[in-house]
Amino acid sequence: MSTPPSPGRRRGPSKGDRRERAILETARELLARKPLADITIDELAAGAEISRSSFYFYFDSKLSVLVALLDGMAGELGRDAGPWLDGSGPDTAALREALLPLARLWREHGRMLAGALAAAPGCPPLAQWRESLRSAHVDRLAARIARDRAAGLAPAGPAPHVLAGLIDDLRTGALAGSTDPEALVDDLVTVELRMIYGDLPIHHPGE
Repeated sequence: MSTPPSPGRRRGPSKGDRRERAILETARELLARKPLADITIDELAAGAEISRSSFYFYFDSKLSVLVALLDGMAGELGRDAGPWLDGSGPDTAALREALLPLARLWREHGRMLAGALAAAPGCPPLAQWRESLRSAHVDRLAARIARDRAAGLAPAGPAPHVLAGLIDDLRTGALAGSTDPEALVDDLVTVELRMIYGDLPIHHPGE
């Protein structure tokens, strides 16, 4: 069964797929340099080599382009977290391997991601994107915390979902506010592991 188009997007003919991708790629490049509010429909259309009227065949607004870009990045944001979220114990290497690709993504697309997060409280489509992304991580992390507590690997503390939510918010806030997200990875590993497992020694690669 085919997936219905997301709200705000209009289904075009199959030959238009390249044009839709061109609009998205143009938006990605523009958003790396300036906020959505400063980007015009004419710029998006010109980058995709289509007319302004043709743009509206694929998207009904600049916001719907941004939401489509963010939806496409959702998989990337959680792609490498599986070994950490599905594992057990204070596994420094697995957490670091989950955080490094996330930090790189923030380095490459930080302006767009930070702008989307800042606008989310007053914009339902962006708020829905943020909540979906957060829930996916928090639910899996909470399950991991609960498993480790049941196995005696982690001490008792705040409810697993509460603690997982605090970790997710801390991680997102730190990466969003950093000019060098990759430099934060080792510190985030230390903080997240100690939030879950207590004051235990953390050894990073190369130490």
